[in-house]
Amino acid sequence: MPIIRIPFSEADREFFHAGLDEILDSGQLTSAKYTRQFEEEFAAFSGSRFAVATSSCTTALELTLRALEIENASVVVPTNTFLATAFAVIHAGNRVIFADSDPNTLCLDVADVERRLEPGTRAVVLVHIGGIITADVEALQRLCEQRDLYLIEDCAHAHGSSLAGKPAGTFGIAGAFSFFPTKVLTTGEGGMITTDDERLYERALILRNHGKDPQLGNHITELGHNFRMSELTAMLGVEQMRKAERVIAERRAIARAYDERLQDVAGVRPLPLPSTMRSTYYKYVAYLDERFERAAVKAALKDRFGVSLTGEVYEDLCHTEPVWQRYTLCGRRRSEAGGAVCEHDVCRGDVETSFPGAEFASQRQICLPLYPSLTEEDAGYVVESLKTILDEMAA
Repeated sequence: MPIIRIPFSEADREFFHAGLDEILDSGQLTSAKYTRQFEEEFAAFSGSRFAVATSSCTTALELTLRALEIENASVVVPTNTFLATAFAVIHAGNRVIFADSDPNTLCLDVADVERRLEPGTRAVVLVHIGGIITADVEALQRLCEQRDLYLIEDCAHAHGSSLAGKPAGTFGIAGAFSFFPTKVLTTGEGGMITTDDERLYERALILRNHGKDPQLGNHITELGHNFRMSELTAMLGVEQMRKAERVIAERRAIARAYDERLQDVAGVRPLPLPSTMRSTYYKYVAYLDERFERAAVKAALKDRFGVSLTGEVYEDLCHTEPVWQRYTLCGRRRSEAGGAVCEHDVCRGDVETSFPGAEFASQRQICLPLYPSLTEEDAGYVVESLKTILDEMAA
């Protein structure tokens, strides 16, 4: 059983072929019909007024920060995320403050965020890890309001997730989504900004397109980038929107099958979700008991049963990556001796670097296979295989 499969039906392929012919006949390979359609449909899907298609989730985050004119500031990011979240902060001209996560949600620990704020902090990036929206999001919203901070959502894992009926991407000033092949909805590459803020939306459109302002005859008014999405990518996105609800329903059905079957398995417990949380399960996360060594469990499952567990979210925490041996948390290259070249406390290393919640989560979690075309029978085979391995290791 592989880590992931991305099935495309004959109807999907017919749509792609017809769309490709239409795009080639039009001569418009970027920023045309399919881009606008994808943006409109994704805005409706995510419950936002506006959506801006981009080349990736990383560029969606960077555009959001730049559109908000956050520069030469600090931005809080969980250490339990993919490093691209932090890179977007740095590429936008800011420095990163890493914060701890709650192992019960995998998401930011609000108390730790508050403790790490500094006078120059302008924003907090909440990452919906594994498709989970933390029940503490309201507390984080209040903290941001009290401290005059922007709350930005990294929704790379959370297409269609919601908490108490409120969709991911609508809790803060903006959300940033990914369409990488592993994601709930995929176009291969690509990203999307969602927002209700019209000024942010208009500035993101300008910055995405080399800084060209359509109100001034496309004269360049900003130091922009080429962060556009191609028409081919957007056409794939339109196809994904046609089946989004079915894809999400299938993922939730597999998750329910895991929930039911894991009740009888000693040594592993699924990550609990709030009753009002509707995850789309980018990952199905569970915790192993401390008596089991994760690498040994994964190896045994693959070797004996052909079951490949997916990558964790995340095994390697951001603050542990070797890139920080060469660069500061504001993106400046260190001296040959490894010394800091920046006077900010976070860059000099004069702040606490203990992240117990994130460290526990990174060391003890496993992620069970969950992707399109996986069946409930497949889920049963995964659980039975896992039970066999754990029972043998515990004996």
